[in-house]
Amino acid sequence: MHRLLFPILALFVLACAATGDPALAASEQDPRKVTLYGMFHQTPEGGIVFSNAEEPDAVYLPFDPGSIMGEVVNIKVQVEGEIRDSFTRQGKSYRILAVADIRPMTAEYGSTTIEQGQRFGLPGADPGQIHAYHDKTCYLYDRYAVLETLASYSDGHTLRVLAHAPGDSKDAVCENLEGRPLFEIPNGGDFSYAGLSGDTLFVQNGPADAIHGLMAVNLATQKQTLDATVVPGSSLDKGTLRYNELLPPHAALKYCPVGQTVIMPMALDLKTGKPRDAGKPVCRP
Repeated sequence: MHRLLFPILALFVLACAATGDPALAASEQDPRKVTLYGMFHQTPEGGIVFSNAEEPDAVYLPFDPGSIMGEVVNIKVQVEGEIRDSFTRQGKSYRILAVADIRPMTAEYGSTTIEQGQRFGLPGADPGQIHAYHDKTCYLYDRYAVLETLASYSDGHTLRVLAHAPGDSKDAVCENLEGRPLFEIPNGGDFSYAGLSGDTLFVQNGPADAIHGLMAVNLATQKQTLDATVVPGSSLDKGTLRYNELLPPHAALKYCPVGQTVIMPMALDLKTGKPRDAGKPVCRP
């Protein structure tokens, strides 16, 4: 009898574990209680709404919008709450959400903003997603991620560029950036990121509104294709970098009188990595 009792008790325990407390199960499956991942936004009228990528046709309206602090607007957050009511208007589903808890996705996201489809750097550069942290900026493109950080031991910037797959989590790519970089400047001094076009990365040395250095690197081949001193006004157009190069003194003598500087219009084919003359030289005193 004792030998039969143990299997029966075991089956009873397993059955209880499988079914659980009915009241508890009902509580856990309450469809009104939700955990959402997305962003709070301020509408042009001054209201606060919440949206997430998984439900593009749904808009969540906070039950008490005055409790939503400015620090959690336009950053990625996890929201726990309860749906109090819902209605449909002009094809969109609106849900009244009583917010119980708001958590930034990571500690850094407490001071992070994300901008979609922004162009950065040279005019004509590819658009990307910009993650602006308090001490660094991540520029995210379909195949590359560029992290620019203020150097902790100097006044310069550090640049780190890695490849990633289009399906990678954008948040994880920007926060981790692990692995062997395709390109890196550990302590860039006055170097700063100047944009991306296709596989070509641009880095400038010095302020863009004065004579400065401009460098181009093909990330696919990991080869530098340009290192020039240029005047302001460089731009990208249909796979070509157009820039005006300041020629060194010994080269200037070929075109201009002694003591004058020479500005040569140039064009860099980004596919081949080859520069060519794009106009006549200009002499300046």
